[in-house]
Amino acid sequence: MKSYVVYFVFILMIIGCKKNNDKTDFPITIDYEEFDIYMGHDVSKLAFNHLYVVVDSLTYATITDNNRWNKTYASLDSGLPSFSPVDSNSTSTYIRGHKHYIEILGPNNTYNEPVGKSGIGFELINHDEHFHLGIKPKLKKDSITFLSLENTVKMNLSSGKKTWFKAYYSPSKGTALHTWYGFYNPSFLDEFYNTPHQAYLREQFLKQVYNDNMLFNGVQTITMLCTANDFERIGQEMRHLGQKLQDRKGDTLVISSGDINLKIAHSDSIEYSHITHIKCRLNDSNYSESQLGRIHIKNDGKSSVWNLSDLYQNNVTKN
Repeated sequence: MKSYVVYFVFILMIIGCKKNNDKTDFPITIDYEEFDIYMGHDVSKLAFNHLYVVVDSLTYATITDNNRWNKTYASLDSGLPSFSPVDSNSTSTYIRGHKHYIEILGPNNTYNEPVGKSGIGFELINHDEHFHLGIKPKLKKDSITFLSLENTVKMNLSSGKKTWFKAYYSPSKGTALHTWYGFYNPSFLDEFYNTPHQAYLREQFLKQVYNDNMLFNGVQTITMLCTANDFERIGQEMRHLGQKLQDRKGDTLVISSGDINLKIAHSDSIEYSHITHIKCRLNDSNYSESQLGRIHIKNDGKSSVWNLSDLYQNNVTKN
């Protein structure tokens, strides 16, 4: 193996020594992902899946009852197993995009999550490894702490309980901002399309509910205000998964996290970590603003910013 690596690096050196004006022989791109695999740095690929936020009763009711907003912004449904329309009995509402979705939980949600809590879920993919219950994350650096805990998530579908994904997460006792990383089961999609799937594609899961005539396409950036413990945990998870640090200014990190950016700020003046803003991508230009309870949404061209700061004004700031 060592001799092959030396040879490969030697070839790269030869390419690099070509004259600059010899454009026919100059490599246009280098597949660094394949190079990392060749060199033994095979890290699980990361992609954003969805986030959830637990809101107060007024905000939840406004989101579900505001016809002007929910008939233009995105497709809404009440989730699995049948993606039923949201009604007066729904305690969770799902805002569907092309590959991403946002989950809004009311105060009486079936998961018993308290108001103010939130979470961010990612998908993991291992190079040349199909889904199985023993699959594990491949990290840039081995760890006994980060992504060390696991859970197999199953859902009740019309044909019975099916394994949806295998989730990995880090110990985070007492946190109000969860992060988890899951390997998704392709056969879970078979239930909806009656055909075998070799790979789990986020857009395939959302295909039957996403409407590209609506504004919402997906998430671009999630901004968080974190306690010291959560700031360290999330930053280290991204580091162990080989994600790129885009910028650092003081106590704020901007990390390229799969197909979105995470903006993580540290504060000593809060009791609980929380998501403060969500920047989304829109399918069409729009310049409207909406006040949905304690969430303010401002559209600016083909981007949309959700301001969630008012959700936490009474329950997370220290005196």
